[in-house]
Amino acid sequence: MPIGPVAVLEPASAQMRARIETLCDDFDLRFVSSIETDDMRTALQGATYAVTRGLRFPAELLAGAGALKMVHQWGTGVDGIPLDVARERGVTVARSPGVNAPTVAEATLALMLATLRRLPQVQQSFRGGAWNQPDLWREARDLGCCRVGLVGMGAIGREVLKRLSGFGCAVAYTKRSGPDNALEVPFKDFDALIGWADVISLHLPLTAGSKHLIDAKAIAAMKPGAVLINTARGGLVDEAALIDGLRSGQVGAAGLDVFETEPVTGPNPLLDMPNTVTLPHVAGRTLDNFDRMVRHWAGNIRAHAEGRAIDPDCIVVP
Repeated sequence: MPIGPVAVLEPASAQMRARIETLCDDFDLRFVSSIETDDMRTALQGATYAVTRGLRFPAELLAGAGALKMVHQWGTGVDGIPLDVARERGVTVARSPGVNAPTVAEATLALMLATLRRLPQVQQSFRGGAWNQPDLWREARDLGCCRVGLVGMGAIGREVLKRLSGFGCAVAYTKRSGPDNALEVPFKDFDALIGWADVISLHLPLTAGSKHLIDAKAIAAMKPGAVLINTARGGLVDEAALIDGLRSGQVGAAGLDVFETEPVTGPNPLLDMPNTVTLPHVAGRTLDNFDRMVRHWAGNIRAHAEGRAIDPDCIVVP
């Protein structure tokens, strides 16, 4: 008998659906056709499992999904899932910690390089007919000549650290739990780190304590002209303060894969600024990572359905 029904709360192309169906050929899969609440409610009717990716899972839908036994995050961050409602309902919440870390780490370095070297801006200028780039000599930087500060040192932070080793740049890190003696790079407290770094890269979850970690006060304490990279969660950054910092030059540039409100459907000044590189939350989206992630959450759902134990590191709400 197929496992499920499993509601995949992520609008998917025909090719994506076919790929998931191939990897989960023993599942009774249901796909949403849009991000509209009614479509999600229809997919959840009678579903025993749900998989959510980049979209917020409305609390009222979780509360009304009477047959649901487990919600699995397609990735790591569970800030879009109403965990309090899951606890009240006795619904297990699981995630895939570290599975997408290599892919997101590569995207993080790509954003560092593109932002420091002003690659999108140079390409746009070149495609507009300009061969000479007279200001590039003073605007572009070598990553290897920068100080890089990593805020957070979980699975993604460690993969970024590993990849930075080949560039020869100075690296330091900070994390809430304090220094890790197993790491060979220096630990600095947050205030010291952001005043030291030429590039600040965020790698921590969004919680009540980390919301707007990068606010006007933090931006004022940064090294003038520092670059901010965020492939974690948009809510870590106060976007209004960042926009002010980018306009004043206190923040030299920003490479962003995530935003406070997603999806971005209306005007957002960050998308049009000359010193930003912006992506639509795609740091984890490669074919290699797609297969890796689907196999992981499918494996956890199979284990739950068969009464087998799931790795405790994957469990957010038992």
